[in-house]
Amino acid sequence: MTEISRRTVLRGVAVTTAAAALTSGYAVAASAVPAPAAPAPAVSAAPGGTCAMRTLPVPAETYRSDVTAMDPSGRFVLGSAIVRQATDTYPVLLWDRGRLTSFDPPAPGGSPVDVNRHGVAIGNGPRDVPSPPWRYRDGRGELLPVIDPADDTTVVAVNSRGDIVGMGLTPTNQRYGLLWPAGRPGAVQVINTPSPYSVITGFTDGGTVVGRTDEVETTSWLRTPSGALRPLSGPDGDTWVTVRAASGRWAVGQGLQGGANAGLRWDLRTGRYTVLDPQLTHDQTDVNARGTVLGGSLLQRGDTVLTLPSPAPDHVVGGRAIADNGTVAGFHNPRVPDGVRAVLWTGC
Repeated sequence: MTEISRRTVLRGVAVTTAAAALTSGYAVAASAVPAPAAPAPAVSAAPGGTCAMRTLPVPAETYRSDVTAMDPSGRFVLGSAIVRQATDTYPVLLWDRGRLTSFDPPAPGGSPVDVNRHGVAIGNGPRDVPSPPWRYRDGRGELLPVIDPADDTTVVAVNSRGDIVGMGLTPTNQRYGLLWPAGRPGAVQVINTPSPYSVITGFTDGGTVVGRTDEVETTSWLRTPSGALRPLSGPDGDTWVTVRAASGRWAVGQGLQGGANAGLRWDLRTGRYTVLDPQLTHDQTDVNARGTVLGGSLLQRGDTVLTLPSPAPDHVVGGRAIADNGTVAGFHNPRVPDGVRAVLWTGC
């Protein structure tokens, strides 16, 4: 999501060298026996019919709004809007238990990315020119330091401590990982990743980083808080996997099983994977600390797949993030002009 501008998200909603480098220090994952695929889950709208959707408040004259992220507790939701005025504006939206705060990003034209359980929000500058990423906390925005102003620097995620991870991209298209440690205000440091073609895609409260490397094939990996790199593999030891998000001890993404795409959930402590229900083969969006997987309008909890309720059969809905308490934040598109709105589902 950090590689797509906020404007693109809002408008679009309407419609192995790396593997060898990872093997060091990961005997547990290399020898782990994959968890068997779970039986085909039952499908239901929601347990007991309690799952309910509600629309989040937005500024006056809002044309469209959407959610970008939600903190693990479900208290803070981060999003954005297109507000129709004499000239369109693109404010960042931050909801605290449903109460709205609207602010302009510290980098003009910037996009929100993530928020933690203390309401610290992070985002990136416009993608057409190198611009510093930013942080918003306690009602104030600030630009984050970078390694080289000539590089394209982006943030990816912030954890509950306030540590931030991100990426730097040089003019020669070489990537490097970055950490802004909460305990060292004003500091940024380079962190190890498998190769110059690696991209960070997730970050846990415990400090584990997950990402992918795009070279001959797409491989995925985790980085422990101590800096050890370990591979994430799929069925039959297949290394072609893509990890998309992480929370607690879990990560989610996809790989291949018998030559076909399969949704996967990894236990980051052991490297073991579980194959998700076939309905979640694509678009694995998020996972919470309890291991519940969000994929578009579907949730997989244990052996059950739930569908997020929509107000009408022809309306489009989708989740962007899931909190540890099961709250889902996302969007509702009733297929009418000016109709796309940021929403929450609770009781699911």
